[in-house]
Amino acid sequence: MNNTQYSDEELVNGLLANNEKIIKYFFFEKCTPMFCYIIKNIFDYKADKEELISELFIYIQENNWYKLRLFDYRSRLTTWLSVVAIRFFYKKRDELIENSSQNPLIIQETSHDPFARLMAKMDVVTLLQQMPNDRYRQVLQALFIDDVELEQLALQMGITIDNLYNIKRRALAQLIEIVKRNKL
Repeated sequence: MNNTQYSDEELVNGLLANNEKIIKYFFFEKCTPMFCYIIKNIFDYKADKEELISELFIYIQENNWYKLRLFDYRSRLTTWLSVVAIRFFYKKRDELIENSSQNPLIIQETSHDPFARLMAKMDVVTLLQQMPNDRYRQVLQALFIDDVELEQLALQMGITIDNLYNIKRRALAQLIEIVKRNKL
């Protein structure tokens, strides 16, 4: 934990200058209570802190830090960012809920044996249902079961392709842990 204290002006200037040390300090240390609140109260513990940080960073950093440039120092930077983040993640959560009800589970048939197809479908459904992170489950379903292209899925989710790659990587890691736990 970094005990360095920065003023709001130093933080803003460091963020605008893409200072890696200040970015890491601000998002991973200074804003930890905010992200804990969001995970607990907006996503009911079903969100990954690193994913939230990544999405908020990309959102705030868009258009040469346009949103950050709107900060006018009438409040603490963390207070301002909390308001921005909570609004952003409520909207993001509502979009996820809306989109999840529109995605039926479709399993591609790769075998001509009806029993083998049924067993494969049950295995996939069982594994996906065991994933504690709904978003990870949705990404894996879209990419590997529904054959949605990366670019299309990123657009649907309102995130960048780079962020989608990060989500996919973490989702696969989570799925591998489930497979190991089930010894499949």
